[in-house]
Amino acid sequence: MTRETIEDARDEGLELVTGANSLNFTVRLIGGVGVAAHNHKDVPASLSRKYGDIDFVVDKKSGKKLSDYLIEMGYEANQRFNALHGAKRMLFYDTQRNRQIDVFVGEFNMCHSINLNDYLGLHTLSLAPEHLLLTKLQIVELNAKDIVDVVRTLYMHTDANAVADCPGISMSRLNEVTANDWGWYTTVLDNFEKVDNSIDKLLDVTSAEQVHTYLADIMQTMQLASKSTKWKTRSIIGRKKQWYELPEEIGGGR
Repeated sequence: MTRETIEDARDEGLELVTGANSLNFTVRLIGGVGVAAHNHKDVPASLSRKYGDIDFVVDKKSGKKLSDYLIEMGYEANQRFNALHGAKRMLFYDTQRNRQIDVFVGEFNMCHSINLNDYLGLHTLSLAPEHLLLTKLQIVELNAKDIVDVVRTLYMHTDANAVADCPGISMSRLNEVTANDWGWYTTVLDNFEKVDNSIDKLLDVTSAEQVHTYLADIMQTMQLASKSTKWKTRSIIGRKKQWYELPEEIGGGR
């Protein structure tokens, strides 16, 4: 490699985004490293974890710029995958660290889909917290790491008004997605209930109470939000018909 990559995935991700910002194109962190970029107060040990890979979302106009930049920074492109799917998703590898970079172009597609292209400027390094939550909560088969990341995002923003440079979770942007799509709404609420049951295991009593209260307010606001005609129509069918996709795992061989 022409460049020595950084051992810690969070530090490497922040370095890459900062470099892209200096080159005037828009890429933002998502996934666990994206969550870790929102460090607005001290992180309890229970919410700290190791990060293996790095995930990005780039605006639709800048996919080629990001590809060229990552290759220049020492990453190896999965040329076959990127040639077939590069308009929506790209893969790159740090062979030195056995690390993968997963890039979503403009939109995020897994169990559910969300267009992020117009929202990348809300935070200088990562997605805004509400969109980070959505990219985590869209996972139908939520695992322990995902739950930690959701609790950490909630914890970091419980006292947003009292912490400098810490925006709260935007309910209007959360409802843009969940009040217009019954499937999204259902998966998010299902997962919020799983998260709520895990909070006491991850936080001290005082912090857990704050996060429970914050989460309850978010869930209530979602439930009371005015729903679209599309949402109401799909709700009639309900759980009788599958409302999500189960994406194949992508990665591995170069």
